[in-house]
Amino acid sequence: GGFSVAIIAFLWPSLTGGFGGKVRAGSKREILAEVAEKKQPFYVPEARAYVNPYPEGALPRAKQVYSDSVLPGLEAGLIALFQKCVHLGCRVPWCQTSQWFECPCHGSKYNRVGEKKGGPAPRGLDQFPLVVDGDLVTIDTGTVVQGLAIGVETNGQEAEGPSCV
Repeated sequence: GGFSVAIIAFLWPSLTGGFGGKVRAGSKREILAEVAEKKQPFYVPEARAYVNPYPEGALPRAKQVYSDSVLPGLEAGLIALFQKCVHLGCRVPWCQTSQWFECPCHGSKYNRVGEKKGGPAPRGLDQFPLVVDGDLVTIDTGTVVQGLAIGVETNGQEAEGPSCV
């Protein structure tokens, strides 16, 4: 009985801190500065998520297609994307040359805000709601929001160079 309780306690998701709860990603100012300097998303390992800027000009279209739980983050200028490919669950790395996420397992490709651009994936990358309180960014990894349907595009970002896969 004691062993069973220990197993359940170990597997039960945490409600605060760590994956399955609310994870502090850092300051919005620092996140945006690092993204601009390195030309790649800000990775938050505890959240298993990438944080990328969301373009203000894409907000009118985003309000028509994104979940209400994700919209406050988009309005604050950020999007949090789950690192897992929606095709078969591989970790999707960032391709520096194309400026897209490209899955090495089967070639699914997603633009910088996680919208599907190619490959066998059934939809865009899943997202996490995020909150910007003052300058502090917190990602709610306890709520996974399903990625956008194939063909839905809000920001028009095309590949900026050769593909990595």
